[in-house]
Amino acid sequence: MRRWHLALLAALAALVLAFAGCGDDSGGAETASAAGADLGLQTPGKLVVGSDIPYAPFEFTDPGSDEAKGFDVDLVKAIAATFGVTDVTFKKERFDTIFTSTAQKRFDMAASSITITDERKKTVLFSDPYFEANQSIMVRTDDMQGLDSLTGQTITPEAASTALEGKTLAVQRGTTGADLASKVPGATVKQFQIIDDAFNALAARKADAVVNDYAISAFATTKKPALTMIAKISPSESYGFAFAQDNTKLQEAFNAGLQKVKDDGTYAKIYETWFNEAPPTS
Repeated sequence: MRRWHLALLAALAALVLAFAGCGDDSGGAETASAAGADLGLQTPGKLVVGSDIPYAPFEFTDPGSDEAKGFDVDLVKAIAATFGVTDVTFKKERFDTIFTSTAQKRFDMAASSITITDERKKTVLFSDPYFEANQSIMVRTDDMQGLDSLTGQTITPEAASTALEGKTLAVQRGTTGADLASKVPGATVKQFQIIDDAFNALAARKADAVVNDYAISAFATTKKPALTMIAKISPSESYGFAFAQDNTKLQEAFNAGLQKVKDDGTYAKIYETWFNEAPPTS
């Protein structure tokens, strides 16, 4: 009888160990494959980001490459890494449809130099601001359309509207620059799907000026010497990342991650890489 009890105890012990082993394997696999699983990602462990590309230096691709790069790209990857997601893919999306596509969850979030506005908040949920931007006026270097006196100035939207009155303005469809241009008295506003087409229209003398985000237009002039920045328009706007309105968990994770990369110096390093200066202390 004693031997039978000993044999039974040994068998039960082996069975318990077997189940424990199965539990450990399952937990390990689940942990490895489910990074961010509680964040509402379409595929656990993978972040798909909608973005209007090209919009250098925030998001763009090099000739012959499909790999997105830029300030937004580096920052999103750094923030995602803070909550364990390292598989990040950027998916091209037109800017004028990016908000409805985000709301319809065609991707997990949008990162595309997006200005936070009350109107857009009706469609998507925004992160905390991560970049302060201004609108600007760009003209041809050899033909400033009588705007020479604005060179180097920071002006109000009202002053910009007065200066641009009656001119032909090139903008990107769906942007705050397009909104500003639409309020200029007597202006003819030409809207383009991508900002590079607006720059090209200006260079080809099919427009008198481009109204667009300052950082993007300033970066473009380093590649397009025929174009010149005239004025920066104040007040500034705040960029934010966009999420579906019911995905507060991903929004909260990004807010926490943004603060973390600011605190540990990662944000400053990324900023300096793309803008050759330290980020504003504010």
